[in-house]
Amino acid sequence: MESELTPQEAQAALAAVHESRSDMADRLITPWWYHPVLGVLVGGLVAVATSGVAFPILIGVLAVYGVGLYLLVTAYRRKARVWLSGFDGGPKSRRSATAMLVATLAITIAGSVFSIGLEIRWTALLTGLAVAAAVTVWGRHYDKVVRAELREAS
Repeated sequence: MESELTPQEAQAALAAVHESRSDMADRLITPWWYHPVLGVLVGGLVAVATSGVAFPILIGVLAVYGVGLYLLVTAYRRKARVWLSGFDGGPKSRRSATAMLVATLAITIAGSVFSIGLEIRWTALLTGLAVAAAVTVWGRHYDKVVRAELREAS
């Protein structure tokens, strides 16, 4: 079935889409505590994983990490009434998320080489701190990229 829109109906539909995207961009204001908490969760996991701890301890830390992420996402969804993962946005936000993933992996691998490979255990803490700082700073930048992208596309 084919339907024809009048120019006025098409304009109204486009205006509704623009308003919806703009409203979503306005709701994607992350609470001040979100990125630091996410940074601590990811950085803590990386610090423990690169320290060479026993496998059962790593499993316990992974469980704490999973619960922490669940609570963080739940709190954000409750506040913003929407959720976007790092790869759900447009091309700019996906590039930003990919760059952060690559940077986090590079920091983690480098930390693992020093901490596990060379047995310089204290570097695991530095690795976790570097990842926590990167995730916190990137998160704030990512928020700006996503909001701008939503407004541009509308």
